[in-house]
Amino acid sequence: MHITKIELEDIKSHAHFAENFQRGTTAIMGENGAGKTTIIEAIAWTLFDLLDYKKDDFVRRGAKKGSARVTFESGLDEREYTVYRDTANGYYVFDNGLKTRIAEKKE
Repeated sequence: MHITKIELEDIKSHAHFAENFQRGTTAIMGENGAGKTTIIEAIAWTLFDLLDYKKDDFVRRGAKKGSARVTFESGLDEREYTVYRDTANGYYVFDNGLKTRIAEKKE
């Protein structure tokens, strides 16, 4: 799997974050408290529903909900997919080639 893009809205310290990633090793650098760990946590939450604390604590202070979108190229079929998850409504998986949702769950 190769992550090609990450987008966050109202997740912890990130009001809005979007970054594209090239193949190879990626380093995430910044000062303490800048939100580096939050990016990794958002990937784990979006793709694997892993979060070490309550979703309410993951949402940026003052926001009603937060969301994350991770786009990746699958190592199995070399196709691009986007997984979207938010703290209020659930998640979906979008097949970018077919331009359709292939899975979704409401919470």
